[in-house]
Amino acid sequence: MLPSDRLSFIILLIVTFEVCVAEQSELICSHQPIVAMAGDDVILPCYLDPPISASSETVVWTKPGLDPKYIHFHRDGRLIYDNQNPSYNFRTRLFVDELQNGNVSMKIFNAKISDAGKYFCILESMLEEASIQLTVGVISTPITEVILHNFKDIVLRCESKGWYPEPEVVWLDGEGNLLSAGPTETVRGPDDLYTVSSRVTVEKRHSNIFICRVQQKDINQTRETHIYVPVQSSSDRIRIIIILPVCIIVLFIITTLIICTKRNQKNETEQEEEEGQQQDVKTTEFLTQINTEDERQKTLENTERCSVQRRRLKRSSSDGELGARRELELRKSL
Repeated sequence: MLPSDRLSFIILLIVTFEVCVAEQSELICSHQPIVAMAGDDVILPCYLDPPISASSETVVWTKPGLDPKYIHFHRDGRLIYDNQNPSYNFRTRLFVDELQNGNVSMKIFNAKISDAGKYFCILESMLEEASIQLTVGVISTPITEVILHNFKDIVLRCESKGWYPEPEVVWLDGEGNLLSAGPTETVRGPDDLYTVSSRVTVEKRHSNIFICRVQQKDINQTRETHIYVPVQSSSDRIRIIIILPVCIIVLFIITTLIICTKRNQKNETEQEEEEGQQQDVKTTEFLTQINTEDERQKTLENTERCSVQRRRLKRSSSDGELGARRELELRKSL
């Protein structure tokens, strides 16, 4: 066999071996859901088993329900941006250096709630396809408060905003025993995040520490808050029982005194107003009387003046008649 023939035979064996291995290799992705928190980077692991090089393969990642559906389209050693869904622009990459080892995993940067769902990895030339599930979660710390505190019962409230997926709320006492609470109120906001709140009524016992726990099993996340409620001792209760009636009596006495004082002030004011009105009436009558006497005096003076003028007129008339007679007698004698 010539050397050239030997070389061709060796190459043929190598190619045949690679083809056989490729036919036997299987594309495997994680069977367990991948969990990531919003804002984190996450890797969707997929690989060929047994490992063979995928450097020359067209590696495609897709997500059903999107248009276009391509999350990452890798061909000829580079990403084809024209085929990529815009919501994943500059947020995905393959481990190019690991393709020769059969690693076709994809990394997503800055995970979003909308990224959650099922993904498919496809090797077109090998006719291989595998799927993987991604769950993206958002969590927050619950806030607790006391909304009612009487001699017998305590009502506690717990609220936590900004969860995804929808969580559940449970109440525990200080020893970790589950408490019976009312139904959880759940509100889903326009950002798809959940707000949950719950109330529980507990009796005062030696354990005055209570726990509100918010948990999401799909993303294996739990957040809890402890609340301490002071418990009144029996001596404090006795003091309250004694002091409370005394305070009520004192308050009643003070209120009564205030009411009586206001009534007395009101009566004095009304009496002063009445006396003032009577004084005004007397003053008016007095002034009216004075005005009447003045008018009478003026009338008498006017009457007297008229009488004097009349007498004067009569005298003038008598003197005129006497003069006229004398003048007439004088004319006759002439």
